[in-house]
Amino acid sequence: MARDNKRRNKKKINDGYEPQGDALSLATPLDKLGLSEKTEGILRDGGVTCAKDLAKRRAGEMYRIRYVGKRECLEVTEALKKLGLSFRPDEPEPENAGKGAEVRPREKEQRKEGAKEKDNRNNQSVRSERGKERDRQPERDRQQNEKQGRNQQKNKDKKGEKPQEKGGRPKYDYRPYDNVSLYELVYGKRERPVSPKPQKDHLTPDSIVKFCRQGKWGYKDWKGNVLIQPVYDNAYAFHEDRACVEKDGLLGYIDTRNVLVIDFKYDSATSFSEGLAAVSIGEKSGYIDKDGAEVLPMEFDVATGFENGKAIVRQDGRWGVLDRETLKVLWR
Repeated sequence: MARDNKRRNKKKINDGYEPQGDALSLATPLDKLGLSEKTEGILRDGGVTCAKDLAKRRAGEMYRIRYVGKRECLEVTEALKKLGLSFRPDEPEPENAGKGAEVRPREKEQRKEGAKEKDNRNNQSVRSERGKERDRQPERDRQQNEKQGRNQQKNKDKKGEKPQEKGGRPKYDYRPYDNVSLYELVYGKRERPVSPKPQKDHLTPDSIVKFCRQGKWGYKDWKGNVLIQPVYDNAYAFHEDRACVEKDGLLGYIDTRNVLVIDFKYDSATSFSEGLAAVSIGEKSGYIDKDGAEVLPMEFDVATGFENGKAIVRQDGRWGVLDRETLKVLWR
């Protein structure tokens, strides 16, 4: 039906009417009228080639060209006005038009053509809506299937069933050494216990608390008196009379009197635990004692602090458990 409309739009009006105006102005090509690119393209598709084709039409007949609206009509009117031209004037209605006067054949044809075009647009609009409805149907089906899946999952959760991945395997949120016990790491059991929420330590007369002032870190006692002035870029809590502090992008360790015990040379480090701390230079990690002596060389890809006599390490893609007493690694 769109092809029929296009052919009708290109049909030129030829009823013997000759527009009034200068012959040169009437012969002005369409691209010389100063119209916008969009309007020029619409008129060219509608069969208009020069100013004469526009002057032969009545203003109301412009709307028969596909995609022509009020804005395009006003633009064409201004362009014709600059050339001293105008649209074809409307013919006056007969005096007895309202008293059952006979309608001329040309007007009958125009009314039939207008009514037919209106029906075509209505039919096309109905078909377009039906097409959109068909396009929306798969999306509604998908949403309904997702909703049913969520409802089924909720029912399974209420019954205590474990969530399933594609393929029927249980889904676990498993990370190698974050909150995983040594038994789970060594033997591969992936069920993780629920971790209790950490509790804040209560201050005692021996407590040393870090604080920040104007972007620098220092330490206070439990009453708020400044023990170490805020001169460090970052600071961490004291453990075993040692605190890890940062300066100029490197990490070192100080004691409670603010004496630099271990120089600033590490890229990352942990607090001391069971007499040792894990430190890193570049991509490799190792362990040092409280005086800065290297107990285990920088040969691990990952190293954690000790807890209950054990630490987790990784080397060449393998994970293992480091024993505090023997300093030997039990590899998986």
